[in-house]
Amino acid sequence: MARLYLDHPLHRLVDDATPLVYSNFITSLDGRIALPRPGQASHGVPAAIGNARDWRLYQELAAQSDLLITSARYFRQFATGEAQDTLPVGNDERFADLRTWRLDQGLSAQPDIAVFSASLDIPHAALNIYRARRVHVLTGTDADPARMAALRAQGVEVHAAGGGTNAEGGPAIRVLQNLGYRRIYVIAGPSVFYTLVRAGVLQRLYLTLAHRILGGEDFDSLTWGSELHPAPQPRLRSLFYDAYAPDDAGQLLACYDFPESAGP
Repeated sequence: MARLYLDHPLHRLVDDATPLVYSNFITSLDGRIALPRPGQASHGVPAAIGNARDWRLYQELAAQSDLLITSARYFRQFATGEAQDTLPVGNDERFADLRTWRLDQGLSAQPDIAVFSASLDIPHAALNIYRARRVHVLTGTDADPARMAALRAQGVEVHAAGGGTNAEGGPAIRVLQNLGYRRIYVIAGPSVFYTLVRAGVLQRLYLTLAHRILGGEDFDSLTWGSELHPAPQPRLRSLFYDAYAPDDAGQLLACYDFPESAGP
């Protein structure tokens, strides 16, 4: 399992014209990527499908990126102790080989960060732990100017990427491309994923399908937004059966390409 995704030649898919924008999710057979956490206000990956083998692959994809896209919600969850982990690549011994691999490839020690946010409600304390990285916030032209100024005063680079208060997929990726980013790993939730798919700028999806049926009426699935017309048709690039996780139930590791992607 180790190096399964690290051996994907993502660097060969990148050129000056179009950065590679890719994402990753784990889902149950009935389409749940997140459920309510007991005693917490936020949703998270259910324990029944989360597993160390999938987490390793998540880190391998992060190791190949020069930028992570996340959401302001992550920082709010981190500030309240509800975030799953710090933003990858992980700093514990399990991922030492990935940190070494990055340096051997001439990459920085950690990927930079881009935050999609309409509200610009990003706790200062949560941002502080990422001072060693370059942090960008992508928002709309009508976002609160006082909050934009406050973030800039903290050393955050704030960019308008679309009208209204929300960042839009195409303008956001153009901003990041112009800043020199070429391998962009999307680790945000269903709203940001939907924004990028709708704009036609997502090019690859890694999807772990855990062999569990979870049920539940309050849940997150891959996307959150209005119906997509026409419906995107990603093409299966590879499929690997992992017989041992979670708890010997097995999981499928799928990789899809979006050939109809419009680019940024």
